[in-house]
Amino acid sequence: MSAPIPVLATIAEACRLVFERRNDLLRVGLLFLLGTFALDILALNYVLPMLAAATTDATGAPVMDNRLPGSFLLVLITNFLLVSIFGVGWHRLILLGPGKAGGGLGVQLGGRELRYFIRLWICFIGMIMVAGFLSYVDAAIALRIGVSPYATLPIAYLGFIPIGAYAIGRLGPSFAAIAVDLPSEMSRSWQATMGNGRRLLALYLLAGFGWVAVPALLGALAGLLGLGEIAPYALLFISAFVSTALLAVLVTINALVFRRLVGAPGSA
Repeated sequence: MSAPIPVLATIAEACRLVFERRNDLLRVGLLFLLGTFALDILALNYVLPMLAAATTDATGAPVMDNRLPGSFLLVLITNFLLVSIFGVGWHRLILLGPGKAGGGLGVQLGGRELRYFIRLWICFIGMIMVAGFLSYVDAAIALRIGVSPYATLPIAYLGFIPIGAYAIGRLGPSFAAIAVDLPSEMSRSWQATMGNGRRLLALYLLAGFGWVAVPALLGALAGLLGLGEIAPYALLFISAFVSTALLAVLVTINALVFRRLVGAPGSA
């Protein structure tokens, strides 16, 4: 059984490290920040108008711009690539030191980043399959008790959240292992986190709550100030910066969990 993970102490330590490394965050996270900002502009001016124009025909079948699915896929692929580049760099910075995060802006695209990218897709597809299964169960239960599946869909969604948080907690160390060139099989990660499942679930549920709460507070404040209408691109940039900081905290949490369960890696 692995050593117990201190939930609140890990979150506090991650926030402290990100604040202390804020200059490195502006360096290693610059590509992610600018890339996210560009994707948000693309979504605002191109994807969202197509989505708003989507409708249904007389049979209830969706009618949408043929470019919409491809646009979603392009945004998702680009986002995952940005996350991979930043995730590898920031893992290495926390676990190995700033000198191992890459020179200059810390932007690298090699085997580590591509393995990280592929692992993201594997986990994403797995989560889609779980969500599909929960939706199927939800629909079957709703039909059996004689209500609309949409009425019970929130229950299925609430069931998906802890499953996703648990999976992230148990598989997260494999991403850190990819970043520092250690064996990164998912089975190793699952074994290393054995005995810490509930603690990791609580850890990532709290982290996820922060991920939702901070942007929600930012959005509420922006709404009160009217920033969305006065300066929409400034608001998008602020949002991208907040996303970069939150991702840094999440990756740092994962790095700290990896260090506690696996040990400090040597120079890679």
